[in-house]
Amino acid sequence: MHALRLALLGLALLALLVLPPSQSSAQSSSISLQIQNPVCMQSSLDSGTCYIRMRSISAVGSGSSFSRLQVFVNGKLRANTGGFFENSGYVVGNMFGSGFVVSCGGKNASGDPDFGQSYTIQVVASLADSTTTTGSIAVFCPYYEGKSFLPFLLR
Repeated sequence: MHALRLALLGLALLALLVLPPSQSSAQSSSISLQIQNPVCMQSSLDSGTCYIRMRSISAVGSGSSFSRLQVFVNGKLRANTGGFFENSGYVVGNMFGSGFVVSCGGKNASGDPDFGQSYTIQVVASLADSTTTTGSIAVFCPYYEGKSFLPFLLR
């Protein structure tokens, strides 16, 4: 009996060395994300309001399991798009209208004397199986000095 156990153990070890490892049929999900050209623009010279605009945001997932894209500005949800039976999501900048309204901030508000406030744009892309990826980028706004320019009128 002892010899039979040793023979079976030897055959099992030989099988492990000779046979290739079995491939799992389950594939892990993957997703890629791109954020293109975010920019912060002042709405007008006499306004402290700025707009954050992006050229596009795209996400591509494995299979047809794309679920949603979420855009956050400094942690605040500003856009939420969804889909189903898709393998990708694509949002162009003009789909957000003029852009995301933010405060320009005063000179040096971000710590850079040439700019006003800075904002972090974070995009989260998700698949139906809860696979997510996150991309983030910083954008700097022009500063606003709070001056109002009055027209010069001659009488």
